[in-house]
Amino acid sequence: MNILQIVSSSRTSGAEKHVLVLSDRLRRRGHQVTVLCPNGGWLPEQLRANGIPTLEMAMRGARSCLTAWHLPRIARERKIEVIHAHLTRAAYFGFLTSRLTHLPVVSSVHVMTHDFAYRRLVPKRRSQIVTVSDCLRQAMLRQGIPPSQIRTIYNGTDFCGDEAVGGNGDLAALASVERRPEEGAGTLTVRAELSLPPDAELIGLFGIVNEFKGHPILVRALKEIVAARPRAYVVCVGSVQPEMQQSLWETASADGLAERLRFTGVRNDVRRLMSEMDVVTLPSLFEACSMAIIEAMAMGKPVVATRAGGNPELIADQETGLLIERTPEALALALVALLSDAGRRRQMGAAARQRAVTRFSAGVMACQIEHLYQELLQAGAAEAATN
Repeated sequence: MNILQIVSSSRTSGAEKHVLVLSDRLRRRGHQVTVLCPNGGWLPEQLRANGIPTLEMAMRGARSCLTAWHLPRIARERKIEVIHAHLTRAAYFGFLTSRLTHLPVVSSVHVMTHDFAYRRLVPKRRSQIVTVSDCLRQAMLRQGIPPSQIRTIYNGTDFCGDEAVGGNGDLAALASVERRPEEGAGTLTVRAELSLPPDAELIGLFGIVNEFKGHPILVRALKEIVAARPRAYVVCVGSVQPEMQQSLWETASADGLAERLRFTGVRNDVRRLMSEMDVVTLPSLFEACSMAIIEAMAMGKPVVATRAGGNPELIADQETGLLIERTPEALALALVALLSDAGRRRQMGAAARQRAVTRFSAGVMACQIEHLYQELLQAGAAEAATN
């Protein structure tokens, strides 16, 4: 198949990682994939590094009208058979192009949205909305979208390594599709690189550093954590605004714990950093289908996360990780419990990896989406045959 992926963000976040992994897997399965995304940012570089044809075009402002104008021509020239849009702004481009070209369109919903596009602009035939968790699907159903128009396909990660891939029945001994220029550049361990003691117990929080993801809650829990686990440190991996970092430093400093925090910024070696964490946490306000949780599970790490959004669909509570209320007290209690029991961490980590491989691997996700494309193409062929 010739597939056009459209995504309306190029930063480092879950939807963009999803597009990278999906495009790479579809290409490996023999399909021709082109990705259209906004100019600049993290995603175009990653796509091109993995040999995926990439178009950078304006998707905001007046120049986005030119993008909408050119998309039907691009679809014809590249002999596109299926359009797949990711995020709401991309959905507008996908729906419009589908109506002008009569191509089937899939629109993936990665975050909670109430945009009328999904209720009013979706082509009635040869289209499908994909939600990345069942909690999102239920939210879309409550907005009046027919059940037959929505299905759930969870995000998938390549961190599983050697995994069974659906469809072809082959084995994919694949490295992560992210570029990791730091790996192999020197001999420093992660702890040495971050100026941490060799015996430090590491709590990792992977994601944009902000109130929503729960960094302030983790910092407020740190005093209780360190009192019980004196070798505990927190590693925050993701983009951070200076004001937020300053606020977190001040909160930790008030308890004499500023030296227990590390901020790495955006990294291209997430798998290397995650592999060194003792526990991964995500005390966020809401998650649709967290790539950070899935990646941690694939790395065999137990995850402590809030009972928010799609998190309970990913984590089997008490088996692969712990689900908690969003308070510093609950977070500290859960993290201390796991840091204090290495055997329990290993057992949960092994169960988490098994769950990730069977349910949330890139191979499983790509196979399900490939089948969806085929369904839409077959429906179009059947429709044409009856006309």
